[in-house]
Amino acid sequence: MDLTSLRSHNDRAVLRLVRSGALSRASLAAETGLTPQAISKIVARLMAAGLLEETGAVRDGGRGKPRMSLRLVPGGAYAYGAYVDRDELRVVRLDLTGEVVSSPVVPLPPMFTPGDVLDALAPLAEAGEEVLGLGIGIAGPLEHRDGVVSPNGLPGWSSVPLKALAEERLGLPVVVDKDTNAAVLAEAWRRPLRDAALVFVGTGLGVGLLLGGEVHRGARSGAGEFGHTTIQLDGPLCVCGRRGCVEAVHAASTGVEAARVLAAAVTNLVQLLDLDQIVLSGRKVLESPELYLRAMPDVDVSVTSYGPDLVPVGAGLLVLGELF
Repeated sequence: MDLTSLRSHNDRAVLRLVRSGALSRASLAAETGLTPQAISKIVARLMAAGLLEETGAVRDGGRGKPRMSLRLVPGGAYAYGAYVDRDELRVVRLDLTGEVVSSPVVPLPPMFTPGDVLDALAPLAEAGEEVLGLGIGIAGPLEHRDGVVSPNGLPGWSSVPLKALAEERLGLPVVVDKDTNAAVLAEAWRRPLRDAALVFVGTGLGVGLLLGGEVHRGARSGAGEFGHTTIQLDGPLCVCGRRGCVEAVHAASTGVEAARVLAAAVTNLVQLLDLDQIVLSGRKVLESPELYLRAMPDVDVSVTSYGPDLVPVGAGLLVLGELF
């Protein structure tokens, strides 16, 4: 069965509920409001597609025949996620449960071109019957819907139709989003987040925003350009062409001072949006997590548990999440 046909509202609802814990057909009917007969048909279809399996009989405390519990089949479907950083390409393969199956990393040459990225991607993201597609996380600005990117700090990347180029080259459905949006999506996959920011401090600096539990991209996919907000009027020149951006001031600082710069900017962000959770990530944070944690404002602050795979995992979840 074609996996792309399994995207009806009811199919997604059943998969989403099973992902939250092994459930019986009866409990799925109660949760969804669908009839037992409808649930049986949906489950049979998803089992035939290799997405669900029975784990054995369980009793719910009542009389009668034990009910068969259900769970996702990890190898039932896969998605690729890629992170185009300013010096490397990091790719993950996710199974149906969102777990990383493989995570190769390849260096990118200085001043790399879109062609260089596609050449590096081709052997790492191969099409297959169980592969749903590829998600790509990359620095903004970009147009999320069309997958056209103009990332700061990458010369020669003005208005590049990355989605179309990748689909043509790889033969896979492709979705493109900001690296920070992908990152915050990955965090929300593992734990409940509602009004939160994922602060990414790597070769660049930005945030992914969850407002009301939804990824906030803005009217033109421009939300989250946190690194290019001004924090010092006469500060150092930034890759975006302006002076005193958070990204540039942070990059010009070291140690405790760098952490204090980020903390000041995060404090402004928390006050502006009334956020209650902050997650820190990116190379700089992972190198000195305690240094950055100590400097942060008095809100719920944590460091990502995904490590360096955060962005590519989130990019893969942009694809995998369509099944849920």
